Amino acid sequence: MPETHHTSLDGASWGIREFAQIFDVTPRTLRFYEDKGLLKPARNASVRIFGAEDYVRFERIMQAKRIGFTLDDIKEVLEVTDGHIKDRVELLRRKKNFETVIRSLKRRREDIDVISKNMTEICAIISQNVESAPDSAGVFDLAQAYDAKFKQTLADDYSAETLEMEG
Repeated sequence: MPETHHTSLDGASWGIREFAQIFDVTPRTLRFYEDKGLLKPARNASVRIFGAEDYVRFERIMQAKRIGFTLDDIKEVLEVTDGHIKDRVELLRRKKNFETVIRSLKRRREDIDVISKNMTEICAIISQNVESAPDSAGVFDLAQAYDAKFKQTLADDYSAETLEMEG
């Protein structure tokens, strides 16, 4: 992830190679994104000059890519935020699609939180039961310990009190 903070971007500019290095991509990737209409660097003759706005824009594009958005998905959002979509019907259609994506992202965040918690617990169980146990007993102890933790989690997550609060 780029180390530069947005507050220190005022007046900053980069050539294509330097900009690519910041984001750990190739200059070819940046040219491809430009061809797709996702980036619009300034030009000095034929030299691309990336500025602070390009930095923030590309950072957001990369974040969207990391969580699974396609370039077409990203372009649909950017067309709205860049003011290219002015038709009321089309804006409302995109809004509806964006709301669906937001709901999906919230579900994915919840899933990520659960899986992350689960894996953290597995790591703790491994540390507690396997690292200090003889090799032969470690895996069996892990399975037993994980099963006990899983049953406790089920009891906690699906207790009558929890279900009443969610309902």
